[in-house]
Amino acid sequence: MKKIVLVFGANGKLGTHVVNQALDMGYNVKAFVRTPEKYALTKGQDIEVVKGDATNITDVKNAMVGVNVIVSCLGNPPKKGIYIMEKAHSNIMSAASASSTSPRCLMISSIGIGGSSWLVKFLLQKIGGKEGFTDFENAEKRVLEKKNVSFVVIRPAGLTDKKGKEKYIKYFNSSLVAEFIINKTLGIDNKKKYFWHN
Repeated sequence: MKKIVLVFGANGKLGTHVVNQALDMGYNVKAFVRTPEKYALTKGQDIEVVKGDATNITDVKNAMVGVNVIVSCLGNPPKKGIYIMEKAHSNIMSAASASSTSPRCLMISSIGIGGSSWLVKFLLQKIGGKEGFTDFENAEKRVLEKKNVSFVVIRPAGLTDKKGKEKYIKYFNSSLVAEFIINKTLGIDNKKKYFWHN
């Protein structure tokens, strides 16, 4: 029986790559989006588009039925003053903790949070605002506090759709990050090596 992958933020840049590559690798996918009518991907019969709000625990629990793997590609909306990360990830981890399928959770954030030096934190707060940075920090705390949920936190420092030409790159290619997620953390190909510097 095929594993089912639930992707939060499926209509974002990284989420789109994760959905495509999961489908290519033979997974069934649930694409969790706020507005299904704006979701363009209709790649075969192995995808179910689920309408929901990640800050609504009922929507999250309903989407999680039968799921084996959860991938969160969520980020705060571009509209200033709206912060969803802490609430959304609290809901995801709570629902995963209560789920009978014990899904593995993969959380991706392009903002490095835990373990960042005071200088990095200061710069990130200046760029994105203190409230937004705090929301990401609190989201990671919500992930770490659920001890009975298997999870992986992936934190590329920045994401881009451009291909890296240098040995040392400033940003990570979204498609390669999605490939890494599918091949490594979902356990399809554990022999392929990735060498990324930032």
